[in-house]
Amino acid sequence: MSSAIQLNGGVRPKLPPTHYLDNRIYTDQALYLRELREIFGKQWKFVCHESEIPNIRDFRRVNLAGQDIAIVRGEDGDIRAFHNACPHRGSKVIRTIAGNLPQDRITCFYHMWSFNTRGECLNISQDHGYKGCGVQREGAGLRSVRLQNLFGLVFICLHEDTPPLEECLGEEVIAAMAIPWSSELEVFHIHRQKINANWKLFVETNCEGYHELLHRLNRATGLSMKGYSDRQWHLHPNGHAYLDQVSIGYDRYAGMKRDEETLPGMDPNGHVVVDIFPDTMLNCRATTGRIDTLIPLGPNQTILECRGIGLKGDTPEVRETRIRHHNQVWGPTGTNLPEDIWAVEVQMENMRSGSSRYSVIAREEEGSMSDAPLRGFYQVWRTLVESCSHDIDAPYNI
Repeated sequence: MSSAIQLNGGVRPKLPPTHYLDNRIYTDQALYLRELREIFGKQWKFVCHESEIPNIRDFRRVNLAGQDIAIVRGEDGDIRAFHNACPHRGSKVIRTIAGNLPQDRITCFYHMWSFNTRGECLNISQDHGYKGCGVQREGAGLRSVRLQNLFGLVFICLHEDTPPLEECLGEEVIAAMAIPWSSELEVFHIHRQKINANWKLFVETNCEGYHELLHRLNRATGLSMKGYSDRQWHLHPNGHAYLDQVSIGYDRYAGMKRDEETLPGMDPNGHVVVDIFPDTMLNCRATTGRIDTLIPLGPNQTILECRGIGLKGDTPEVRETRIRHHNQVWGPTGTNLPEDIWAVEVQMENMRSGSSRYSVIAREEEGSMSDAPLRGFYQVWRTLVESCSHDIDAPYNI
């Protein structure tokens, strides 16, 4: 009989290095800066839904790897992304978080240089002063950022050599995203929450089913159903994962039945999840969807953005139902979101203090409670940041 593995949080567990984590990956400042550079600075990142900028000249600013990016719907209807920095002296050319440009140009407040919604420079104020050195409008446009729109989901990438989004996602992941995200959807709610925890800890809550034991709602409506945990995770080599759709016993929870007004492709009372590396979750519970994405502020602090999704063209009555269903689980006063935040912040307290040195991701089983998605995430993470996840002091060889 083999002896039991000793787990006390402070002693290195005798497990394969892929099956446990050095908790300093959540607290180390140098490692965090490498993540910003090598992950957020080089991977495709979801930043908004096209319904958030529905009209010509609508804009939204986003933060990616610490850089201020403007997402703008142009006069031609196309959505583009630019570094929110004037090429003259670096001032922010758009200074409000979101809105509609008052005219068909973006004007820098500092020296009044102006640009169209394609990023081209329209005017250099008192340009005669530059004639001797050759500065002209033709070479003074806003610096563009790569942008791709898939199913209305807007992704950007700061790195020119990263393959196109479709290639990074792969056919199977895109097919999984199509239900229901290829439908005519729109955002009806955005909620932002500052979390006192590392961004990876919240990612972990979205890519392992074992933590569903945390949620009273999940225990009552899902985990108590025969076969609920048998659904499979499907892993992609680029760190993405998706979970088979399953029907949930919402009728076991008062006022939560979801067998009508389901989104296209969803089963009555159905539930489906797609996780997109590094930090985005597409989660649909029959009648309403949710998009989670993260903005790391430091190794110990993260902004979580949650978007509620409904069907474009909903009647007021149907939309009211979708909003109610969304808020029962995910809204600021929902059941699951506060529990997730509570869990990761409590983890983070012990990781910062050193009370917990190691974490275990060793579940090996068929079904939704496997830790395989976590191991898949950290396999990609190790390659990108060139660090061992089980010991950040160990030499790393790809």
